[in-house]
Amino acid sequence: MTGPVGRRRMLAVTLGAATAGSLAACAPDPVPRLEFRSPHVTDAPAARNLRDFGAVGDGKADDTAALAAAVAIGDRPLVLYLPSGQYRVTRLPDLPDYATILGDGADVSTIYYDGNAPLISLKGKQRVRFARLGLYLTGEKATAVHLTECFRCSFESVVLRGNHLAENFPRYVDQRGVVLDGNTGGTAFIDCDINNFGYGLVTSCIQNYVTSSKFTNNRIGVLGTGSDHNAGLALSNVEFVSDNDPRTTDRQIVVDGAANDWWFTNVWFEGADTALSIGTEAGGPAQFGMVNCKVAARRICLQLNHCRQPYLANVQFDPDLDNPPIEVQIDGHGCPEGTAINLISGSFPDIDPHAFPDGWHVIGRGQVHGARFAGTMVVQAGAPDTDIVQVQDHSGTVLSSVLPSGAWLSDRTDGGVVLRDPGGSYWRLSVGIDGVVKTAPLGKQRPRT
Repeated sequence: MTGPVGRRRMLAVTLGAATAGSLAACAPDPVPRLEFRSPHVTDAPAARNLRDFGAVGDGKADDTAALAAAVAIGDRPLVLYLPSGQYRVTRLPDLPDYATILGDGADVSTIYYDGNAPLISLKGKQRVRFARLGLYLTGEKATAVHLTECFRCSFESVVLRGNHLAENFPRYVDQRGVVLDGNTGGTAFIDCDINNFGYGLVTSCIQNYVTSSKFTNNRIGVLGTGSDHNAGLALSNVEFVSDNDPRTTDRQIVVDGAANDWWFTNVWFEGADTALSIGTEAGGPAQFGMVNCKVAARRICLQLNHCRQPYLANVQFDPDLDNPPIEVQIDGHGCPEGTAINLISGSFPDIDPHAFPDGWHVIGRGQVHGARFAGTMVVQAGAPDTDIVQVQDHSGTVLSSVLPSGAWLSDRTDGGVVLRDPGGSYWRLSVGIDGVVKTAPLGKQRPRT
């Protein structure tokens, strides 16, 4: 695994490229990069070449009219090809169902936008596809993509980049990369980069997906908003990273109230003050799960304020920089029950079991905390000479056992059996060296030893 220093150095290279990209809108390359062509696009006879409609693609000319003219022809499903170049626009036209907009690559086919309204705004559309494109925004309140009541749209190998950096905070905190609302569903972001926004992705919808993608240097990476029991998201093989400056990234994941299902699989977090803040007093996700994840933060790794059925499995919690963070912070009223299996601490021998409310089922390194069983519990004997069940103290000393035969054995001479009589008094049964069973009164208070 790459160490923190190595990842920071690698991230610095990425941030340098992000900064150069976001500032390119101010000083674009005057020479269009026309030398590169994708054979998969140029060989497709149905694709319309944007340059055939008068687009210049030099980063200076306004190509809005050319884009509108290319989209306006409605004789067949739209497949629009943007050859390598820098296309400056003031807006994107409304796109029809099943439209495809694609380029030669996110770093060579780029769209620059200086406005504050959403660049791509779709309502009631289905199966609109964007691929191999770069979207660069410089407006202080700009949104790259806004989908309302859309179904099964997709973004493949698309870079969305804003202008938020530590040096200009808080000027661009209202920039948004993606907004999903109005029951937009089935939308997928595959191999995408969402960087340098105030909010990378904002959703009030369920059943949308992010995979093999990266969120970098966003003030808040993903916001589930609305407190309407609806917001949800599934993320797999995703990275959330940032630099060391607290002005850059505050939190990577925020769910700000009553929501639907949130699932994280193979997700990496680092570079935030709080990596995940889930739920508020107003509510939280109906389900929340993290499997095979790594979470690093400067202050709090995972904050569960309100959540139903949280499930954590094979999650590693690490410090970001040198100070050990609060690894798991759980509100016992908002998250009274949950499951945590094989959690790993990068700062301590194990996750502190006191971090989990009593109703949680926690399986650590050879230990189970807070387990509850309903119905018949079956414990099966193993080897003939091995105890079926053992009760140990904190040092591992055996206090009592269930033997392979099923017999109960107390290894404490002062232990024995405690029984309660019909009048409510407690008695301890013990045996002396003469083998005689004796009783000792314990009073009416339930004994603790």
